[in-house]
Amino acid sequence: MDFENPQDMTIQQKQQLERQLIAFQEQITAMHKLRGTINECLSRVHGDNLTLALTQKKNLRQLKKEYEKLTKLKDCLPPQDAAPIFEMEYNYILTIENILTSTQALKANADVGQENLDAIRDGLEKFYDGLRAEMLAASYENPKQ
Repeated sequence: MDFENPQDMTIQQKQQLERQLIAFQEQITAMHKLRGTINECLSRVHGDNLTLALTQKKNLRQLKKEYEKLTKLKDCLPPQDAAPIFEMEYNYILTIENILTSTQALKANADVGQENLDAIRDGLEKFYDGLRAEMLAASYENPKQ
């Protein structure tokens, strides 16, 4: 797409771009709905039920698939506009993947020593406390009608 000179686009190209932008927005919406589901479950995780997080493996796999679909729509935005969106979505996936990997290691009593297991547990608990705080703050900022 020639984002520098949109006036040079044909009507068909403009219509195609509009369809792509709608698909891009729908894909973002689908991903954020799935992220909301993941966050809702993870917000119920506390120190005594850390393995509850592992129930989100399936949702994380689905989110990765949705991200792949989103990347196929990258050409509907200029690179400088698309990059921050993809980075934010990828970072979320990476963070959740790291959390679930750490939880799995903790559950399996990975051979990393008690001190490291305690550090993993502490880090996970801090993550979940932070997630709950973020969700609470967001609910105050955007109360449901």
